[in-house]
Amino acid sequence: MILKQLNLLPFFMVLVFGTAVVSCSDDDSESDVLQEEQVEEEEEEIEPETQLVTRYFSGIEFGSDPTVEILTNADSFEEGVISPVDNGFEQPAWMAYLQGEDQIITLGYNTAPEFTSYEVVDGALTKGNSFFTTDDAYAATFVDASTMVFITSPRSGLADKIISIVDTDAMEVTYSITTTAGYVDVDGDGDGLGEGDENDLIAFPSDIHVRGDYLYVSYYMMSASGTFSTPDANKARVGIYTYPGLEFVKVIEDDRASNISRYYAFNGLLEDENGDIYTFSPSSIASGYAPVPENNSAILRIKNGETEFDDDFYIDFESISGGLKINDMFYTTNGKAVVRATFEEESELYLWGNYAPTLATPLISTGIVDLTTGTFTLLDNVPLCGGGWNSPHMIDGSKVYLGVNNAEYSGVYIIDTETGTATEGADIDGNYAKALLSLTTEEVVE
Repeated sequence: MILKQLNLLPFFMVLVFGTAVVSCSDDDSESDVLQEEQVEEEEEEIEPETQLVTRYFSGIEFGSDPTVEILTNADSFEEGVISPVDNGFEQPAWMAYLQGEDQIITLGYNTAPEFTSYEVVDGALTKGNSFFTTDDAYAATFVDASTMVFITSPRSGLADKIISIVDTDAMEVTYSITTTAGYVDVDGDGDGLGEGDENDLIAFPSDIHVRGDYLYVSYYMMSASGTFSTPDANKARVGIYTYPGLEFVKVIEDDRASNISRYYAFNGLLEDENGDIYTFSPSSIASGYAPVPENNSAILRIKNGETEFDDDFYIDFESISGGLKINDMFYTTNGKAVVRATFEEESELYLWGNYAPTLATPLISTGIVDLTTGTFTLLDNVPLCGGGWNSPHMIDGSKVYLGVNNAEYSGVYIIDTETGTATEGADIDGNYAKALLSLTTEEVVE
């Protein structure tokens, strides 16, 4: 009997050992799970904290004989001095600076028709890719963070305009069409160069904008002879195309106003938070219109969802401002816009006067127009300003940071359309600012 019981010992030993192994195996599995969870928690804990960082930049003309342009880093537009000395990227002359969501694109004029991208990389402005165009681009707009549209045009003759869509991530043109919409070929020969062609008219673009399924191009009628005269300026005109197909739809006109915007302003079709588009007409010889149109400087509207001018909306700007004429307009919020305007004599002596940045007798005043009430407030504490091709500005909510320059001064003023005030900001160390720009990036907190 004792022997039989002893023979059962190996069985019990195996049973106990096996149970112990299973128990250890379960403990190991639970331990592995706990360790994995702990590692995941530690990884979550060490994920870097990020913050949005806004950096500021200015395109500045600097020096003399020759002048140079620098895309310059700026600490602030509110205070201090913005200097291009050993600070930024030198540019060819006569640049335009386009503000995108996460990039700045510079555009060369006449001798350097090149688009170049700049982005913030590792906390520093960095030059990216570029591409060239055959003709000069006279209007451009960003559709979204990775798409831009621009239009090129001849300055004489009746050659085609070209509208192009750009992938700004790759800096490549993805689609283009040619168009002659609006041209007037008086003698019917089609080239704008033959006998009698001094009467032919180019539909010259002044701005371009995408809203929904349509692309809008404001333009004015300019002599095809190359003299830049505007013999047929007494209408507001906008060409409408589908988007993104770029099929021509129609031209809309309004006899209550004159040519929309001005030469190389990149400013004339302004969309508000309701999707309404506002246009402005200078009717000014100082803004390049000769002869001066009969219609007063005015503001029109194309309502959201419409492809016609709004018959129920019209602001005679000269009447509400005491004779001023709009040179530029920048929409902010709540129906308000900052206006740069000029009071002029209708004399050939003033022709293109609003294109002289450091004029000894500057022509341009600054004020706020309320598009809802049709009223205008002049800001007397902003110095009279010389002009330029593009007006340097940055919009931030109800504020416009505006470059102000003349023969004695170059700096930034902050115009707040909600409070109706203007305060002096940073000084510009240079001849004048051509652009005020900003880029916001998500960066790790150090």
